[in-house]
Amino acid sequence: MLLTREEMAFDFKGAKFDREKDRDLLAWIASQFLYGEFTGIQIGHWILQAPDMDSAKFLARQCIEELQHVDAFKEFFRWLGARPVKVHRVVKLLSTESSTWEEHCALEMAQGEGFVAMIFYALLATLDDEKMVKKLDFAARQEEGHIEFGEEQTKKLLERDPRWRKRLLGLHLLSLWAIKRFEKWIARRVDMNHPVMSQLPQYLDKIIAVTELRLTRLGMLHKPLREMGGFEKFGAICRSLAWKFGRKLAFWNWFRRKPRLTDVYMNDPYLADVMSLKAVKEGIPLAA
Repeated sequence: MLLTREEMAFDFKGAKFDREKDRDLLAWIASQFLYGEFTGIQIGHWILQAPDMDSAKFLARQCIEELQHVDAFKEFFRWLGARPVKVHRVVKLLSTESSTWEEHCALEMAQGEGFVAMIFYALLATLDDEKMVKKLDFAARQEEGHIEFGEEQTKKLLERDPRWRKRLLGLHLLSLWAIKRFEKWIARRVDMNHPVMSQLPQYLDKIIAVTELRLTRLGMLHKPLREMGGFEKFGAICRSLAWKFGRKLAFWNWFRRKPRLTDVYMNDPYLADVMSLKAVKEGIPLAA
């Protein structure tokens, strides 16, 4: 990853959740996770647009890992003695399926999984049950692999076509705006005197700071967010949304089909050795 776990972790100063007293709160938190893991399973369809075999293999493995995370949270609910509840609309917004491979890698993988990993780290720090922490830590390490994949794909994209920086930046800023609104909603509905929840404002500030650092290291953000005025951020969001929905509605996109893995696999490095072997057996020069 472009950031270490230490850079992403938040110090809760020893504050812990109580499984009995905080059952409803923990059930609500886990329910948001559960929804996200199910959306993660659905990423399998991106295999159709994977640019190479290594990406396709990664996505196939990720589907299995997301299924494992669902099982982990099923066990969490049994440990908690609670049932899942309805997911919040902000979580649905942040989990909305992207319309392009580029958005998927930058928003769902690099940023979205980054949010998920930080919430995992928060649970690891605030749950007082060694067995459950160990299970969630295993899932968190898999999430780190998902983040790294998204970061690598996004860096390649920006190096290949720098125009994607502006196209994607506004969508990232929209996600951060949604998180700030989410903070206010939570603050009105939970006990902000709770040892853990009382640190929510500082924790969400940490999430935003980590996201800013990731965007900077990706080369997507060229100056600190604090130096961007409200109108500049609003303009960036509007431009990204206009490009996103304009592209979707453009007449020529109705007929344009992006290459799929089945269109490009014969030239993929993954098959280079067997393609060369075939050429040798048939007496065809490798350059052909």
